[in-house]
Amino acid sequence: MTYERDLAFNLRIRGISEREIAETLEEVCAHEAATGTPAKDEFGAAKEYARQFPKGKSRSRGTVVTTVAVAASLVYVLDVVVTPFLGVDIRETVGPMTLLPALAVSLGGVLAGFLTDCLRPVPSSSQT
Repeated sequence: MTYERDLAFNLRIRGISEREIAETLEEVCAHEAATGTPAKDEFGAAKEYARQFPKGKSRSRGTVVTTVAVAASLVYVLDVVVTPFLGVDIRETVGPMTLLPALAVSLGGVLAGFLTDCLRPVPSSSQT
């Protein structure tokens, strides 16, 4: 992973907006071009450099993907666990239900959310 991609990922995790990420990356690249030294040598590890920025309030796309998947899993679990106590047994209509699909959706959502943020292209100021 390049320094820029690693820095963008770590800034997204901190809740920094894409516009601010693009500006930060431009500053890092400009400084790197002006001094001729690698960004890692000048700013340190991308993770450590990202920690210097205050946490933002924006949610990354990966966080949204994870949240939707976990919410869908919770709805499924509530449907399986609570409806029999309410006198509605949907198993008569759809057959036996287990909690394994909820676990699979939750884990898949966490993985998809991580990959969404990790593999997302590095933003540039012309894209924002």
